[in-house]
Parts: sequence; C-alpha cells; structure tokens
Amino acid sequence: MLLIYAYIEKYKNYEHQEITFDTSYSVCFENGILQITYNGTPMYQNLYHKGKPDNLHILIGKTGSGKTNLLQLIGAKKDSRTHRRWSGEPDSYFLLYSISETEFFLEICNVDIGQFSNKRAGKDSSIPKSIQENAARMDSINSVRFTIPRALAVGESISDFSIIQEYGARPMVKEPVRDFTTIINCYDINSFIKPPYEDEKEKYDDFNNDWIGRMVVPYHRTSLWKLCDYIRDYIASVERGSLKREVSFVLSTHNFADNYPIKLSNAVEDDYWTFFSLERDQRIASLDKNVAEKMKKKKKQVEKLTQLPKKELFIHDLWTDYAMYLRKWVSKIQNFNEEETIPEDRLDYSGEYDVYQEFLDYYTEKEYKEDIDPKVLPDGKPMSIVKRCTWLAEYIDRIDNGNPHGIIWQIIDDIKDIGTILRKLDDKYFTIDTCTIPVVDMVLPEYKELFSDLFERMEQYIPDDAGIFTERLLPYSFTHLSTGEFQYAKVLGGLDQNLTIAHSDHRRFDKIILLDEPEAYMHPELARQFIKRVYDIVGKHKKQGTVQIIIGTHSPFVVSDVCADNITRLTIDSESGNAVVLRGSEKEYFGANLYTIFADGFFLDYTIGEYSRYWLQDNLDYVRELEEKETLTEDECQYIKSLKLFVMHIGDPLIRRAFEVCLESIGGSI
Repeated sequence: MLLIYAYIEKYKNYEHQEITFDTSYSVCFENGILQITYNGTPMYQNLYHKGKPDNLHILIGKTGSGKTNLLQLIGAKKDSRTHRRWSGEPDSYFLLYSISETEFFLEICNVDIGQFSNKRAGKDSSIPKSIQENAARMDSINSVRFTIPRALAVGESISDFSIIQEYGARPMVKEPVRDFTTIINCYDINSFIKPPYEDEKEKYDDFNNDWIGRMVVPYHRTSLWKLCDYIRDYIASVERGSLKREVSFVLSTHNFADNYPIKLSNAVEDDYWTFFSLERDQRIASLDKNVAEKMKKKKKQVEKLTQLPKKELFIHDLWTDYAMYLRKWVSKIQNFNEEETIPEDRLDYSGEYDVYQEFLDYYTEKEYKEDIDPKVLPDGKPMSIVKRCTWLAEYIDRIDNGNPHGIIWQIIDDIKDIGTILRKLDDKYFTIDTCTIPVVDMVLPEYKELFSDLFERMEQYIPDDAGIFTERLLPYSFTHLSTGEFQYAKVLGGLDQNLTIAHSDHRRFDKIILLDEPEAYMHPELARQFIKRVYDIVGKHKKQGTVQIIIGTHSPFVVSDVCADNITRLTIDSESGNAVVLRGSEKEYFGANLYTIFADGFFLDYTIGEYSRYWLQDNLDYVRELEEKETLTEDECQYIKSLKLFVMHIGDPLIRRAFEVCLESIGGSI
C-alpha cells in the first residue's frame, strides 16, 4: 500500500495545493470529481532503487514552507484530527492510497468527493451548540475503500469507482486496511518549541477506527539495543586509532536524589550514606577534624571500601540514590498534607474502621514475609538499603491508593532486576560511582543476553501517575560520541526497528514511514551516506509488505541520491505567505552538483556566504571603478597591492578570474 496523492484545500499554510507521491499515477480533482490516470512505472526505477524501498519521496524547499506541516498532516492520529487544537481551525483535505492495481483507499477530512457523496447528518437545534460542532466535525471525517473494474493500461484514466464495505455490509473484504498497514511518524522532539505529539510510549490506540493506524515514534524512542547496534556499525568504519572505537555506555549512581530540590534533616540523611561520600570524606579527613571524627564512627563501613568489589559499591550507591529520592518524595507528600489531620487508623467513607485496609496491612507483612509496617516510615531503622527502598515504595503507594503494592512498589521490583543483572558483569567495568561498558563488549556471548535483558528492564517499565519515575528508570550516557553520531544511530536504528514491526500471524504488513529532518545534527559526511544506509536497512528485511518512506530534509546530500521525479519542492508565495507545491524539477538531481541542488531545490538566491557575497561584489565594483581611472592615489595603489595578495584566497574560480582580469588591466598604472 502506497500513499500516491494528497489534495489540500486548507491546512495550516497550505491552500488549494496537491502533492503527488507516486509518479506511476496522475490524479486530478476538479469540480468535486476524482480522476485517476495510470502513467506506468519507469523502467529505471527498479534499476536505481533495487526494488527497495517500494517508494521513496523527498520534501525539500525554503525554510518555513511547510515540510513539517505536510508530514504532520499525513502522520497525525485520527483523534487529533477530530479534536482540533483550537476552535474554528480550518482544515479540509484527502489522502489517496493505492492498495493494488485495482484497489484504492481514501482518507477524507471535510471534502466532498462526487463519486463518494457523504450524507452528513443535519443540524438538530435541540442539541447544544458545542455538541453540534463536535458531531459535525466527526461527521466530516471518513474513509472510503474502492475498486476499479480492471488494471489500467498506461495512459488510461478512470473516474468510475465501486465502493467496498470494510465493516458490517456486503461485499466485505477479508482484511480491513487498518489490519495490514500502518503509518509511522518519526521526528526529533527537540526541533519543536511545542512538540506536535505527546512524548509517550506507543499505546497502539489508533488502530480501532476506519482510518489507517498511526504510530508516533520520536527518534529518541529508538530502543537501546538498536541504538547500540548502529553505534557499533558506525565505529567499525572509523580509523583504528580513533577514540570513536572506544564508545562506551555509561551508568551513574548520581541520577535522582541530588537533583531533587528538597533538604532532609541530618538525622534522616545519615540513613542514606554512600560509599562515594565515604571515599571522599576519607580523602579530606586529614585536613578536617570534624570529618575525621565522623569517619571514626563509620569504621565498619569504611573498611568495606577495600573489602568489597567495585560493582558491589556501585550497586549499593545506586540503590541509595533511589532510596533518598523516594524519601524526599515522602517529605514532599507530607508537607503537601501538613494541614490535614491524618488519623492513626485509616477510616472508610462511613467513619468506621477500614477492615479492608487492615487486611492489606496483614497481607503485606504475612504474604510477603516482611516484618515492616507500610504505615510507618523506616527512619532510623538499621536495615539493608534494598529493604529501605521497598519500605518507602510501600509507604508512598499506601498513601496514594491504600494498596502498599502499587506502581512504585512494582518499579522497585524492576530496579531489583537491574541490580541482579549488573551484579553479573565483570568488576573491571565499575568504579564506585560509574559503570562503563564499551558498546563492542555488549555483543560478547557471555553478555549479549544480559544487556538485552537490562535494556528491556530500563525501557519497558510503566511510568507512575504521581510523576516520580516518568522519563527513565535508569539514566544513561555515552562516551566519545558526538551529537551528530548519536542522531545517526538513533535514526537508522529506529528505522530498522520500525521495519521489524509486524503482525504476529506474519500476514502482509505495509508501512509508510515519515522522517522529519533525520539528518539534523549530522556531519555532512554522515548525511552524504544517509540514503545509502536507508537502502541497506530496508533491503535486509524480508518483504512482508510494501515500504514507503517520505523524508523532509534540508540536506542537499540526501537529495543528490534520488531522481527529480521523487522530489516535491516547496516554496512560499510572496503575497499570501502560503506554501506553493512544485512537483519535480526541470533539473536532474541524481548525482548532481550541490550548487545546482541548493539553487533549484532549496531556492537559495546565492550559493556562497552572505558576507563574502557582499564583500566580493563591493570590491569588484570598486576595482572596476579604479580600472577606469588614469592615475591612482597612494592609498588606492596600496589597496590594489593588498588585493592582489588576497585574490588567491577566493574559492570560486570564475569570481577569482574576474578579479584577476581587472587587476591585470590596472597593473601598468601602479
């Protein structure tokens, strides 16, 4: 299934525009009538695409011309279309897809297409106006699946279509479009002042309606395993002596507690000591008597600094960071409720003793064989740091909904699994406060399964509603990796990951993947390789269905790897400020000089820097004025001598030669 055409009557900065994504078809929409013409597939397509992806289309043009708007129009979930951002936002458009040579699919928003008249419900004055507006909006959004009698011959057009009912009527298709196609919307969340979509783990909540299901997958949601996969792939190509070959995955014990702006009392903080702080205090004890006295009281703890392996010190401090963070949250919760009188025994709504809560407390102590009371804080109690974490989690959960085994307690269980996995790694990867693993070591036979399990624990936990653990359960970083290289691994790893999405029954599963400025932050050399790498990734997957990729880009390197008929150029109307769509180009782009692409595809007025352009023009005009003079002043002669020395630094040979001709003409008068 391929997106072949979009008609936009009105959407953001688009007005009365149409975009063709597949040159095999020409689509005409005039006077409310849709007509499709088959152009045939150019023979060279299979030659230079090598059959994968099935369709690649590039959006380029002026900044602000609407590349991102167009990708959002295609990629937005249906719910965001039915609930517009602000009242009265005008939008009307339709998207046309080809399923096969004889079958097509339309997604329509507020457009009347003559062959598929949508009988909209009339207004009912008895219904409140707000409900009328919502009902009318819902009524204006629909989809149509239709067929033509036979495959079209090259040059043949058709406007007579037969509707296929996907749901509840005959004739019915065996498989609705939503069951074999998905649109995957990929973008960099940091490129927006306000991201167009929520940054949340994919809920697959868009696959229960009559439109194609959409997934929102920001680049940073690439799985850690795929990310490290493509970091390894990249560093294998760099010079042997480069530090890039030493890229490592880094975990730290300084994650949450230090960054949470609440101060606990010294007595409470004593419960949350770390080996890191002991080592630091040990170094300064000889200089500070108070610290030396403090260290004497912690003699047994200090002895463990040399007795325990580094990884045990690290894991203890990691747990302490979690525990202190939770204790600070408890303090916040208590301060928030400080004016409330909390009864010693929790009461139910009738004011009687809460028997259910009594059962939960009993269940906590007996079923889990823990001699702790989730109604009481563990302050001042001698216990392991793991047990302290569990106690704090149960305390918070109990305050939240009365059940001490809620979401925070479950998260602590995930953290226990993380600690177990880290304990299986070699001690050589650890210091007291860091765990640093070269990414090349992750695929060693003894570690591959461990890291797969670790990453799963880090990524697949359920964020809690209270906002305690929302973004990451265990933050990480990389050494020796630039922003552009990180982006390169995220985008390509994410593409590979998205192409593995399939139904469990292995039926056909078509994908339309939208990539918004994937080359952002990348070095030009990485951008130059990008399309080749995309082809390599698409080519290595078995063909379970069609793959279409639509890219919005600012990189001429990306554009130089495709033919002009796979490109849509976007510029801006000087009067209205609206987007203007230009299909293809008269100039060929495949393997083209970058200057040609800049000028034609990105509508640059000039292909050199603005300062150098002004300088060159002003000085060339001045030299030509001096060329007309019979004699020159001393200052003018000095200027000409200096310019002769500078001309060799002008990069463009034609501009340099223009200066040289003028200077040769003046030479005799100096």
